[in-house]
Amino acid sequence: MSSGALGWSRTLSTGVVVAAAAISLVALLSIAGTDELGWDFRYTYLRAAEFVRNGDSPYPSPLDDATLASGTAYVYPPQLAVVLAPLTVVPADLVVWSAVAASVVALVGALAILGVRDARCYAAVLVWGATSSALEMTNITVFLVLAFALAWRFRETIWPLAATLGLVVSTKLFGWPLLVWAVATRRYRAAAGAIGVGVAVTFCAWAVIGFAGLTRYPELLRRFSEVQGQENSYSIVAATVSLGYDPIVGQALAAVAGGALLAAAVYYGRRAQDDARCFAAAVGATLAFTPVLWLHFFVLLVVPLAIARPRFSAIWLLPVVLWLCPRDGNGHGLEPLLPLIVTVVLLAVVLARPDQARQSRAVEAAT
Repeated sequence: MSSGALGWSRTLSTGVVVAAAAISLVALLSIAGTDELGWDFRYTYLRAAEFVRNGDSPYPSPLDDATLASGTAYVYPPQLAVVLAPLTVVPADLVVWSAVAASVVALVGALAILGVRDARCYAAVLVWGATSSALEMTNITVFLVLAFALAWRFRETIWPLAATLGLVVSTKLFGWPLLVWAVATRRYRAAAGAIGVGVAVTFCAWAVIGFAGLTRYPELLRRFSEVQGQENSYSIVAATVSLGYDPIVGQALAAVAGGALLAAAVYYGRRAQDDARCFAAAVGATLAFTPVLWLHFFVLLVVPLAIARPRFSAIWLLPVVLWLCPRDGNGHGLEPLLPLIVTVVLLAVVLARPDQARQSRAVEAAT
């Protein structure tokens, strides 16, 4: 293809993707002023923060299924509620709008940190169905994307990496496979430091609320996984249940898939010395093991994709198909399986791509 044709192709693709991103943002703005924008931030995070400010426990009591099924029960470690407690004196609408803006900045910042310079990649991510869900609900997921990106950026350090991983895992327990990445790539001091940071942060946060709900917390997570994870989310367990199988079959498949990805991470980190693919496998394991997997969690896939493919290609548009998935429940037919199919295809493309550093070393050795 001639340089002129390539130029026109790039211009056309840029225009189309940017226009689609603009439409997505306009759709987001169209729900401004309603309860739909910032649902998680408003009804889960801020409500829990208000309980903390008033000296009460942020956790639901009693642990009835109706509370957990409402989607507003606070089921996270207490540090998020503790950090947000001072914001409860500010008008909720202002806080939510600020959180939406911060989410967009965090997503853009993550791509910049990962070295993405192609504007089409930024626009494509804004068109993803998972991104739209994350921004609409305004939850912690986009900030986890930033944290994952920072973990990659700080990978050659000790304490910055330890602090990042410690905060990720202590705030959202499902990020623990990143510790496997750190160990598999022989970052032992950072992994040990991350565990220390996570334990210290969690202990301090729980101390602030007088350790309220600590003894019942494992039961809270178990009940929440049963109520939300088997039929309403996009986890492997929920997908298996949608096909008519017993949840235990899904749990076994999740363990196998997650275990295989962790084994791949160890292989890439130890034998192949391929940091990028080790990290990608660990991110995949994070999604595989998670018992309650909402649509917005799949925006985490942008991190391994940006590392492996920092320039725009067709794979950047694959997660757009997640617009077909409903936000309420997980749909019928192929819908509960679609996010997992997208994840498998995207990870297969990322893991099949040779590490750029190893390629460069091979070329240098050959010359």
